[in-house]
Parts: sequence; C-alpha cells; structure tokens
Amino acid sequence: MFESIYPLIDSILIAPYRIGLPALAAFWLGTAIIALWCTIAGEISMSLIYIWNREYYTDLNRKMTRMNNLSIEAIRHKQKDTFKSANKWANEYFGKVFFSHAALFAVSLWPVPFAMAWLQTRFSGIDIHAVPFTKFSLGYPFVFILSYIIVRYGFSKVRPYIPVLKKIDDLRAEDAKEAGELTSWNELAQIPEENKETANGNSLENKA
Repeated sequence: MFESIYPLIDSILIAPYRIGLPALAAFWLGTAIIALWCTIAGEISMSLIYIWNREYYTDLNRKMTRMNNLSIEAIRHKQKDTFKSANKWANEYFGKVFFSHAALFAVSLWPVPFAMAWLQTRFSGIDIHAVPFTKFSLGYPFVFILSYIIVRYGFSKVRPYIPVLKKIDDLRAEDAKEAGELTSWNELAQIPEENKETANGNSLENKA
C-alpha cells in the first residue's frame, strides 16, 4: 500500500524545491517548508494525545501538588514521619509528571525521522555548504535540523493566535489551575513562637 502512495507523497514533498529559485535558495525554502509540515503535524499529534489522556495528566499534577504541599506543611509543623511519607510520594509524582511531559513532547517529533528518511532518498551525497578552511561539507541534515529549530521556534510565537491550538493551551491552563498551586520551599518559614504549641498539636496524618 505504501509503495502505491509513495509517488504521490514524493511529488508533494519535492514540489517546493522546484519553484524556479536558484538551487541553493530553493533547497533552503523547500526544506523549511518540510520542517513546517513536520512542526504542524507534530503539534497536532501532541494536542490529540493530550486531549485523549487529559484526565490522566490532570490527576498526576493534582497528586504531585497535593503531596508537595503536604510535605512542606509537615516540615512547617515539625511532623517528621508525615514529611517522609509525603515527600516520598511527591518525588514519585514529580518523576511521573516529568516523564509524561517528556513523552508528550516526543510525540511531536515523530514526523522528523520520516522527513529525514525522505531527504536521504533525494539528497544523499549532495554537498550543500562547504565548511571554510576545511575539507568538510554540510548536507541535507544540517539544513533540515537548522530549519526545523528555527521554524519550531517561530511557530511557538504564533501558536497562541491559532484558534485550535489556542484552545488546547487554554485547556491545559485550566487543568493546571484545577490541579492547584505548588507551595514553594522558599515560603517555608519558622512558625511564630505563640503558634508553635497550637501548630505542633495539629496532626496532618488525616491529609496523607
């Protein structure tokens, strides 16, 4: 099946390289357009995955925030056992949140290897730029990677003005608000002397 549609895909991808510009300019423009397509496809894929797993991401953030704040409160109230338990869970949820975000970002990169594979079939062995004072030359990987970085950065600036993607960003902001606000360790301060006795008498065990 792929073999039957590959000629169509190839003709679409190669079209920007044949718009009549000088060879070098056409190569940069065509590669930049492919980088833009990769960026758009990746951003849409990442948004769909987030919507599909929205409840899971929100729940993770909620648990991380709760355990982080609870551990700080435990320190403030000098409850060592509660702190150890809450901090252990907070660290676990921090790790899960970090890797879930990393995995979500990785989803946005899936078009890149396919683009690189196509570029290899078309431009492998062709020198695009010579490195001054050396025998080395730069080919399509240099042009594509640089174009992709620039295009993705530029896309991040216009993303808030794209209605569909802006809606996704609004949903993520709502989910972050629902998860609660993380208490900073910088806010941890010594309890005033007159409140020590009362604070030490309040147990946080029921919150854990």
